[in-house]
Amino acid sequence: MVEALYFNTYHSFLLGNLHDTKMFFEFLVDEFKKRKNPEALSKKQLQELKTIRSALQTGKIERYEWVNAPDIPDTGNPSAPDIKQPDLVRKIHFKGLQQLQELLSSPDLELYDIEHPCGAYGTVDMVYRSHDVSFPVEVKRHEGKHDLIGQINKYTLHFKLQLHLKHYDEVQPVTICNSYNQHTLTELKRLSVIPVKYDITDDGIKLRRL
Repeated sequence: MVEALYFNTYHSFLLGNLHDTKMFFEFLVDEFKKRKNPEALSKKQLQELKTIRSALQTGKIERYEWVNAPDIPDTGNPSAPDIKQPDLVRKIHFKGLQQLQELLSSPDLELYDIEHPCGAYGTVDMVYRSHDVSFPVEVKRHEGKHDLIGQINKYTLHFKLQLHLKHYDEVQPVTICNSYNQHTLTELKRLSVIPVKYDITDDGIKLRRL
């Protein structure tokens, strides 16, 4: 019951529903006290509850936001590497997997899917998994601009809403671009997204965490 109430609280929080978050949080606190079991929830879940409690105290929940805009065709940015998107995605995996394992501190990192469907939120370019973390990865062959923030927000929300299935315990979003404008880079870091920069090399690809 404690865990079920936790996920109801967490989902309401992710969806920005202040009323339901408050209601389920109060139910959860009561049930937690009755059970008197400090290990009923994981450390990660308890940490999330602290964040939720702080939001309830202020009466404000930061919602995942994005602008649903039509896809804008790539008109050939002269500063972008001469590589097509599908080829870039393949190169990142086949030539960059070991680098990703090091950059993400996940030696057991493996590719889970490419062009992974995220329900109503669209399709994310790549998904990697470690034994307990899911990494949705959005790839841009050119500069990461403001629309990237909305895209990765959507996919992060989708994966966090699936945590109750227990296929993984955490969600860590990642973006991989050839460059970033400063506003986008600052906002991604604020949202705890890991921004990675790529460069095409004679040997394949060079990945660097920013």
